[in-house]
Amino acid sequence: MHVAAVLKRKGTDIVTVRPDEPIAAVARTLAERRIGAALVVDGGAPAGILSERDIVRGVAKHGSAVLQQPASALMTRDLVTCQPTDTVAQVMAVMSERRIRHLPVMDGERLAGVISIGDVVKARLDDAELEVESLRGYVAGIG
Repeated sequence: MHVAAVLKRKGTDIVTVRPDEPIAAVARTLAERRIGAALVVDGGAPAGILSERDIVRGVAKHGSAVLQQPASALMTRDLVTCQPTDTVAQVMAVMSERRIRHLPVMDGERLAGVISIGDVVKARLDDAELEVESLRGYVAGIG
């Protein structure tokens, strides 16, 4: 299965925030949308990503005052991305190796979506279930 199929199934809704948006506002957005990260977009282009973990680490290091700082203060700037043509297995390997839970999907220069580790695990489980059903059908057809 490819990333494009995962996006087709889950949708291409992308939650974005501005680099100057206060971290407290980003935290509210994450909580309201029940998501773990938001892309930080500057002028239409991805500038970074800000996750719940980034916010928690920021509060632990700087105290509650960090909540008034801009998203750019805590965001991860070096984005690791994937492409719609990447396989779920490739993306899972990158996420595991780099300890990343969210990957922006870039289709050339265009932001096509974001996939999470949960999306990837669900896709792998769906593939495994389909394989099991196919094998059951094959075995039942022979016997």
